[in-house]
Amino acid sequence: MKRISFIHFSLLISAALLTGCGELFEVEEVPEQTVVADVELGRRSVDLMTGDSYELTATITPDSLISKGIYWEVADTNVVRIVDGTITAKAPGETTVKVTALAGMKRDSCRVRVYHWNFDPYQFRYDMVIYANVTVGGQPAEAGTMVAAFGHSETGAPEMRGIGVMRQSAARQYMQLRLYSNEAYGDELTFRCYDRRRLLMVDGNTSVSFEESATLGTLSMLYNIAFD
Repeated sequence: MKRISFIHFSLLISAALLTGCGELFEVEEVPEQTVVADVELGRRSVDLMTGDSYELTATITPDSLISKGIYWEVADTNVVRIVDGTITAKAPGETTVKVTALAGMKRDSCRVRVYHWNFDPYQFRYDMVIYANVTVGGQPAEAGTMVAAFGHSETGAPEMRGIGVMRQSAARQYMQLRLYSNEAYGDELTFRCYDRRRLLMVDGNTSVSFEESATLGTLSMLYNIAFD
């Protein structure tokens, strides 16, 4: 007996008609082979300020795939929205963005944290000023970089104490931070940086002890605040 394979049942009918009463053919069914796609996102995590956007890239392999369709979804649509891979931050919080390759349903995900810095200086009694040289990852801070100072509220929770403003003096760029406290002396303040270039929230390597009406740094000798 000869053995051959046909994919479609219609071929079996054709074969029977052609062979007539001659040789007998045994037909076995051949399963259709499916290529499974892998999908990988270009970022595992992204930090965004409300209103900021970022386009996630999804790489589909292998290259031989005929169809590279993908599907995007967000765990919490109150925090971000996503359209064709572009994330837009809507409200403070944390959520997960997932992408699925339709050929094989493989998935990858990215954690997204959204921040909103809002500060009211009128709730504090005292202030001080810092003229700062801010570096991020060893490089001078860019125009979109945001820096804020934080202390602790009466409950112990982190409390914002001021937001920096980028300024220019001649050819020199610096950041002016006006810091606030309800304690005239000794309130320990730390710094955080939103690096818009890398879309990362970074803790500073510097802290200051608050002192009423004090000034740290001058335009000729700026106070250094560094972020990794």
